[in-house]
Amino acid sequence: MKNILATQSLRGRMGAVNWTAVALGLSMVGSALWGVWATDKLLALDKRDVVTVQLSRIMGDFIEAEARAGRPPEETKMRVQAYLQAVEASVEHLGREGRTVLVAEAVVAGSTPDLTEAVRADVARRVGAIPDARR
Repeated sequence: MKNILATQSLRGRMGAVNWTAVALGLSMVGSALWGVWATDKLLALDKRDVVTVQLSRIMGDFIEAEARAGRPPEETKMRVQAYLQAVEASVEHLGREGRTVLVAEAVVAGSTPDLTEAVRADVARRVGAIPDARR
Protein backbone atom coordinates (compact mmCIF):
# COMPACT_ATOMS: atom_id res chain seq x y z
CA MET A 1 0.00 0.00 0.00
CA LYS A 2 2.90 2.33 0.66
CA ASN A 3 4.06 1.80 -2.94
CA ILE A 4 0.78 3.04 -4.33
CA LEU A 5 0.86 6.13 -2.16
CA ALA A 6 4.46 6.90 -3.10
CA THR A 7 3.59 6.55 -6.79
CA GLN A 8 0.58 8.77 -6.45
CA SER A 9 2.68 11.33 -4.65
CA LEU A 10 5.23 11.28 -7.46
CA ARG A 11 2.48 11.62 -10.06
CA GLY A 12 1.00 14.46 -8.08
CA ARG A 13 4.33 16.23 -7.97
CA MET A 14 4.93 15.73 -11.73
CA GLY A 15 1.51 17.16 -12.47
CA ALA A 16 2.51 20.33 -10.65
CA VAL A 17 5.43 20.94 -13.08
CA ASN A 18 4.69 23.65 -15.62
CA TRP A 19 5.66 21.90 -18.86
CA THR A 20 5.36 25.11 -20.86
CA ALA A 21 8.01 26.74 -18.67
CA VAL A 22 10.30 23.70 -19.05
CA ALA A 23 9.92 23.74 -22.85
CA LEU A 24 10.53 27.49 -22.95
CA GLY A 25 13.67 27.12 -20.79
CA LEU A 26 15.06 24.33 -22.98
CA SER A 27 14.33 26.42 -26.06
CA MET A 28 16.22 29.39 -24.60
CA VAL A 29 19.24 27.22 -23.73
CA GLY A 30 19.21 25.70 -27.24
CA SER A 31 18.96 29.15 -28.84
CA ALA A 32 21.89 30.43 -26.78
CA LEU A 33 24.04 27.43 -27.76
CA TRP A 34 23.13 27.86 -31.43
CA GLY A 35 24.00 31.58 -31.19
CA VAL A 36 27.46 30.77 -29.80
CA TRP A 37 28.05 28.21 -32.56
CA ALA A 38 26.84 30.54 -35.35
CA THR A 39 28.98 33.43 -34.08
CA ASP A 40 32.05 31.20 -34.03
CA LYS A 41 31.42 30.12 -37.64
CA LEU A 42 30.89 33.71 -38.82
CA LEU A 43 34.08 34.88 -37.14
CA ALA A 44 35.98 32.02 -38.78
CA LEU A 45 34.68 33.16 -42.20
CA ASP A 46 35.92 36.69 -41.49
CA LYS A 47 39.47 35.31 -41.11
CA ARG A 48 39.50 33.68 -44.59
CA ASP A 49 41.60 35.33 -47.29
CA VAL A 50 39.80 36.10 -50.53
CA VAL A 51 41.98 35.59 -53.62
CA THR A 52 41.46 35.48 -57.38
CA VAL A 53 42.78 33.10 -60.01
CA GLN A 54 42.60 33.66 -63.77
CA LEU A 55 41.53 30.15 -64.72
CA SER A 56 40.68 31.03 -68.32
CA ARG A 57 44.20 32.38 -68.86
CA ILE A 58 45.82 29.30 -67.33
CA MET A 59 43.68 26.93 -69.38
CA GLY A 60 43.89 29.05 -72.54
CA ASP A 61 47.68 29.12 -72.44
CA PHE A 62 47.82 25.36 -71.96
CA ILE A 63 45.32 24.64 -74.75
CA GLU A 64 47.25 26.90 -77.15
CA ALA A 65 50.52 25.14 -76.32
CA GLU A 66 48.87 21.75 -76.86
CA ALA A 67 47.42 22.86 -80.21
CA ARG A 68 50.89 23.95 -81.39
CA ALA A 69 52.48 20.70 -80.20
CA GLY A 70 50.82 18.64 -82.95
CA ARG A 71 50.21 15.55 -80.81
CA PRO A 72 47.64 12.90 -81.72
CA PRO A 73 44.11 13.73 -80.49
CA GLU A 74 44.04 10.86 -77.97
CA GLU A 75 47.26 12.01 -76.32
CA THR A 76 46.13 15.63 -76.32
CA LYS A 77 42.84 14.63 -74.70
CA MET A 78 44.67 12.72 -71.95
CA ARG A 79 47.04 15.63 -71.32
CA VAL A 80 44.19 18.16 -71.14
CA GLN A 81 42.29 15.91 -68.74
CA ALA A 82 45.37 15.54 -66.51
CA TYR A 83 45.92 19.30 -66.61
CA LEU A 84 42.28 19.99 -65.64
CA GLN A 85 42.55 17.59 -62.70
CA ALA A 86 45.76 19.30 -61.56
CA VAL A 87 44.13 22.75 -61.78
CA GLU A 88 41.16 21.53 -59.76
CA ALA A 89 43.43 19.97 -57.12
CA SER A 90 45.48 23.15 -56.86
CA VAL A 91 42.41 25.35 -56.34
CA GLU A 92 41.00 22.88 -53.78
CA HIS A 93 44.32 23.05 -51.93
CA LEU A 94 43.97 26.84 -51.68
CA GLY A 95 40.51 26.33 -50.17
CA ARG A 96 41.83 23.88 -47.59
CA GLU A 97 44.45 26.47 -46.61
CA GLY A 98 41.63 28.83 -45.58
CA ARG A 99 41.30 30.88 -48.75
CA THR A 100 38.15 31.70 -50.68
CA VAL A 101 39.04 31.45 -54.37
CA LEU A 102 37.18 33.62 -56.88
CA VAL A 103 37.52 33.27 -60.62
CA ALA A 104 39.20 36.54 -61.65
CA GLU A 105 37.03 36.93 -64.73
CA ALA A 106 33.92 37.08 -62.50
CA VAL A 107 35.31 39.80 -60.20
CA VAL A 108 34.23 43.25 -61.33
CA ALA A 109 36.42 45.33 -59.06
CA GLY A 110 38.42 44.96 -55.92
CA SER A 111 41.85 44.61 -54.53
CA THR A 112 42.03 40.88 -53.90
CA PRO A 113 45.41 39.19 -54.33
CA ASP A 114 45.83 37.31 -57.62
CA LEU A 115 47.34 33.84 -57.16
CA THR A 116 47.28 32.86 -60.84
CA GLU A 117 51.04 32.34 -61.06
CA ALA A 118 51.12 30.35 -57.82
CA VAL A 119 48.36 28.07 -59.15
CA ARG A 120 50.18 27.76 -62.50
CA ALA A 121 53.39 26.71 -60.71
CA ASP A 122 51.51 24.26 -58.46
CA VAL A 123 49.76 22.72 -61.48
CA ALA A 124 53.10 22.33 -63.28
CA ARG A 125 54.51 20.62 -60.19
CA ARG A 126 51.49 18.31 -59.94
CA VAL A 127 51.51 17.35 -63.62
CA GLY A 128 55.29 17.10 -63.87
CA ALA A 129 55.71 15.88 -67.45
CA ILE A 130 53.48 18.55 -68.97
CA PRO A 131 55.58 21.64 -69.71
CA ASP A 132 54.59 25.09 -68.52
CA ALA A 133 52.20 26.42 -71.17
CA ARG A 134 53.06 30.07 -70.78
CA ARG A 135 53.20 32.23 -73.89
